[in-house]
Amino acid sequence: TYLYRGLEKLGLCAVPSAANFILFQVGNRAAEVTDRLMRSGIIIRHMRAWDLPEHLRVTVGLHEENEAFLKSLEEALR
Repeated sequence: TYLYRGLEKLGLCAVPSAANFILFQVGNRAAEVTDRLMRSGIIIRHMRAWDLPEHLRVTVGLHEENEAFLKSLEEALR
């Protein structure tokens, strides 16, 4: 779907999901990316508590929210 394609365009690997959230890997910068996204108003969950320190989880939102997330994520990854 839209979010999976957006994550792929950013070079990120997402785990297939039937739920309303997507788990994706950002590497060893996950904590930094989480902080940057939270400061930009994007609510994201770092999955370190689940022994996935390189992964984040985002809830699927409305199209406009998903667009804002992908734009903020692209900026956070720079």
